[in-house]
Amino acid sequence: MSVEDKPVKPSTAPWYVEFFEEDYRAAYGSTLTEERSDAEAAFASWALDLSAGQEVLDLCCGHGRHALRLAAAGMKVTGQDLNGDYLAEARAAASEKGLSLELVQGDMREIPFSGRFDAVINMFSAFGYLESEAEDQKALEAVHGALKPGGAFLVDLINREWVITNFEEKDWRVDEDGTTILERRRLDLLSSRNYVSFSIIGSDGTRRESSGHRMRLYTLTEMAGMLGRAGLLLEKTFGDYDAGAYSINSRRMILAARKP
Repeated sequence: MSVEDKPVKPSTAPWYVEFFEEDYRAAYGSTLTEERSDAEAAFASWALDLSAGQEVLDLCCGHGRHALRLAAAGMKVTGQDLNGDYLAEARAAASEKGLSLELVQGDMREIPFSGRFDAVINMFSAFGYLESEAEDQKALEAVHGALKPGGAFLVDLINREWVITNFEEKDWRVDEDGTTILERRRLDLLSSRNYVSFSIIGSDGTRRESSGHRMRLYTLTEMAGMLGRAGLLLEKTFGDYDAGAYSINSRRMILAARKP
């Protein structure tokens, strides 16, 4: 069967605007199962010792898969994301489930709340997107400003050490609906950025090229320093959603910090 190519449309938008319009779901949607979302939300609640009635901000909430679960557990949840379509989807899901969910569209560097939240969560590698370390630092400073004194912050990252140890230039998979995802990676060790692009081939042979994402991979040392400069104290590290220890071999680097 011949493959019909659908070229990438030229865009001047930042990659984190363009990629999340439709390519993110095509590339990763099949991996975001209900069971996975349940486990991640439960882990975040446990790691930060959250309880019903507390105010929680899900920063870069996407379509609300964690925010909805925390709201169902009785927390007062606000979701913030840059993508208005995802927020509309989260709003519709909250309405269908009879949940109260406040939703705000905005950049993670500009959280429009001051001293409001008992906790902020930032899940599934939603940190390291911005154009420089200085811009990433602004996001942490915004988190600090949004937290109450004593408030907690959970940031969930892919582990840089794991990426280096397990690096493969190319990979592919076939989803249940017959879609084939070809993934190409380029790791720049000088800038510590991982560049990932995709070819997405539908079961009907249509093909779409995605310029994908380019993410700054931070070490634990770097993250501890950045959190500290933002006024947040690192308290715990985890290597997975089962509260396993963080190590070179753990796929995730999940950090819990607190505003004094």
